[in-house]
Amino acid sequence: MNAPPQPAVALDAPVLARPRTLGEAYAAGADNFLLLRFAAAAAVIFGHAYAMSGIPGAADFVARLNLGPGIYSGSLAVDVFFVISGFLVTGSWLQRGSLDTFARSRALRVLPAYLACLIVTAFVLGAIYTELPLRTYWTDQGTLGYVTTNAQLGTDLKFTLPGVFVHNPRPNDVNGSIWTLPAEVRMYAWVALLGFVGVLRRRWLANVAFAALLAYGLIDPEHLLLVPQAEFVRLAAFFLAGAFCYVNRDWIPLSDWLLLALAAIALLLRHSDYFLWAFGALLAYGTLWFAYRPRLGFFNRFGDYSYGLYLWGFPVEQMVAHAFGAPTRPVLIFALSFPLTLAFAVASWHWVEKPALRFKRIAR
Repeated sequence: MNAPPQPAVALDAPVLARPRTLGEAYAAGADNFLLLRFAAAAAVIFGHAYAMSGIPGAADFVARLNLGPGIYSGSLAVDVFFVISGFLVTGSWLQRGSLDTFARSRALRVLPAYLACLIVTAFVLGAIYTELPLRTYWTDQGTLGYVTTNAQLGTDLKFTLPGVFVHNPRPNDVNGSIWTLPAEVRMYAWVALLGFVGVLRRRWLANVAFAALLAYGLIDPEHLLLVPQAEFVRLAAFFLAGAFCYVNRDWIPLSDWLLLALAAIALLLRHSDYFLWAFGALLAYGTLWFAYRPRLGFFNRFGDYSYGLYLWGFPVEQMVAHAFGAPTRPVLIFALSFPLTLAFAVASWHWVEKPALRFKRIAR
């Protein structure tokens, strides 16, 4: 007796598709990094507005969540920057593989806008806002020293200029945002070191190196090579997370469900000693998820204004706070500072950063 005929399987039956991997998304070329960096730079300005306000105890909505010591919108934004940097800079090394080209490319991206910011801040804005006579200001060693010391990107940065912003609610500090740049260039040095000895081109060896660095940073953070300050350790960890994701991009899925699972784990561990680890994993994965999962490519038609926003946000907010001269609502400081900072950022991109990047292509 013949078996009854089996129903035919429709060729167009819906199949549960697997999510793209991070590597597949990276290879496709479409991403939201410009938008993500722009939003992070805006968050830094927003977070700093509370410190500039002069209102005792003023804290933004992130700080009021009490996620951990020192966590506010600006610190989370800086963490996002370092995840992005770890991911893209590691990819930059592996695509080029030349120490000379890598170093030149990094220098052209970071230094021109930074040096322009230092010079204009010291010799234009400082001269406008100093309470000293101009002759005294020009001849004070602190004026030129602000540029020459900070240009070295060491750990002894100068944040003040003679007689500038001395009566602001946050007195004296001219540009507190630049403290992260020495950490950034040291992370570049780590990528160059691991890349030069061939570690980054072998996934298993790179993962062993990442694990060893993480363990050493936990056991003896004060003596971690190229990480001379305790404040750099957290930034190095997020940079490491970005580098790990690039090296392992071919098996990391861009999954909404994985993002929700990481959020649920962080929520469950909210009041435990492991919360910051879970939250850090969520932040790192969420950063790259946002970079590739939503389709927001329209923003890529604009320039890359994020670096200029980051460099100029702090001094512009101090200028706005100086104009009020009294405790001011943080939201008002942000609302006035952001468009002014954006104007500086647009000028920085079109007059300094973009022209400098042309030399990057010539060098390549």
